[in-house]
Amino acid sequence: MAKRTRKSKELYYVELRLAGGVPLFVQPLFTKKMVLGLQWCCENRGLRIYDYTILPDRIAMIVNTAWGAVTEVLDSFKSFTSKAVMLILRNGKTNLDTSWMFTVFREFGPQGKPEGIHIWESELFIQTLFKQDEIDECSERIKKRAVSLGLVARPDQYLNCSAHPKNPLEGWIVEATDPWS
Repeated sequence: MAKRTRKSKELYYVELRLAGGVPLFVQPLFTKKMVLGLQWCCENRGLRIYDYTILPDRIAMIVNTAWGAVTEVLDSFKSFTSKAVMLILRNGKTNLDTSWMFTVFREFGPQGKPEGIHIWESELFIQTLFKQDEIDECSERIKKRAVSLGLVARPDQYLNCSAHPKNPLEGWIVEATDPWS
């Protein structure tokens, strides 16, 4: 068993972006895979999610970890979900023409990886949140992101967001936003 490092006290605003801005998460099948991957990371890798939204081409979250480094946990999430999504795309389990996605993922995905293995941009946008007002501002921005994109009229109408009362990660979200609790 790997050595577990101490719990991270800091909170992080993280954005995981799909390579080439492919709007993959308009399909419920792919969104479900992301939710399952996040749940697995919460349960098995110590990921703690405070707020999140799954947008058509990215996932934005406020997170920290119970053990280990946030970047390592997110790297394992990206690896797992990339393989799961590519398996679905290759097996044609969607009603979409997905051939163009392979081209985009190959062109914009990480260099040096086997073709079609990674759907995510290699760069991870991560920002440490130190003050409560920064945490609150990021939380509001995450919850209102779908509204600003014109997907819904109110944050609580967007299912794949912590603002929705019956969001898919309900029960997995850490309620407190105080990183010192």
